[in-house]
Amino acid sequence: MNPNDAERPPNDPNAPIESRPADHPASGRRWKAAGGTAVGIGLFFAKFKGLLFALLNLKWLLFGSKFLLTGFSFLASIFFYAAFFGWKFGIVFVLLIAVHELGHVIFVRGYGFKTPAMVFVPGLGAFTTWNADGAQTVYQESVIAFGGPLLGTIGGLVCFAYGAITNEPFWYAAANTAFFLNLFNMIPLGVFDGGRMTGAISPVLWILGFVLVIVAAVAFHWWSPILLLIVLFSIPRVVAVWRGTLDPRFAAVTARERITMSVAYFGLLGLLLACLVFTRTAVPGHAIG
Repeated sequence: MNPNDAERPPNDPNAPIESRPADHPASGRRWKAAGGTAVGIGLFFAKFKGLLFALLNLKWLLFGSKFLLTGFSFLASIFFYAAFFGWKFGIVFVLLIAVHELGHVIFVRGYGFKTPAMVFVPGLGAFTTWNADGAQTVYQESVIAFGGPLLGTIGGLVCFAYGAITNEPFWYAAANTAFFLNLFNMIPLGVFDGGRMTGAISPVLWILGFVLVIVAAVAFHWWSPILLLIVLFSIPRVVAVWRGTLDPRFAAVTARERITMSVAYFGLLGLLLACLVFTRTAVPGHAIG
C-alpha cells in the first residue's frame, strides 16, 4: 500500500485494489494463519513499463513485462507461503488470492477499462491496477471492488464442495480461509474493498468501519505495524466525512445505484458471515480451532 493512496481522490483510475490475506487459524495442526494481516503495497510498475513502451514502441515488450511481473510475483508468493506452511497450502492460498483479484479484473474489463497488471506481494497479498482514462465513477469503482469478494466467495465454495467430496479436512480449512480473507476485505474502510463499496452507499459508513477496526484491534490484540498504517492512512477520509469536505463526486451517486450497491454489499456480507461460521462450527469432525 503506497502512502500516497491516502491522498488520492477515491476515483483515481490508477488506485490499486488490494487483496488482504489475514491471520487466521486453519484445520488441524499444520493449518495456521497464512501470512498475517495483509494489505497490498502500492508499486508503480506501470510508469516504468509505460516509459519502455514509449521509448521502444513494442507492444510485445509491454505484454511480456506484464506477464513476467504477474508470473514472477505469483511464484514468489507461493514460495513464501510454502516455506512456512508447506507447498499444498502455499499453492492453494495464492490461488485463492488470484481468484479474488481475477474478480476485480473481470469487472474492470467489463467496463472497458485497461488493466496494466496484477501484482502479488509475498506475505501481503496482491493488488490490481487499472486505467479508466478519467471516465470512472464512484459507482463503477464500487462495482469493481465488489468483484473481488464475489469471486473470492465462489472460490471458497468450490473448496468447500471439494472437501465434501473428498472428505479432506484441508479443503474445509481452505474454504474457511477464503471466507475469512474476503470477509476481512468487506470492512467498510477506505483501504479495503468494503470501503470502496460503501463509498457508493454512504461514506458515513467509513466512520463505523474505522471504529470497528480500532475496537477489534484492542479487543483481540490485533495491533501490528501494518494495521497501524491502515488506521493512519484511513484518517484523512474519515476526517473528510466528519467535516463534510468529501469529494463531491460521492454525492453524484444516484439513488438507484446506492440501493443496488446496498443489496450487493450487505447480501455478500451476510453470505460470507454465514459461510465462515458454518465452516468453523457445523462441519462434522472438521471444526476449525
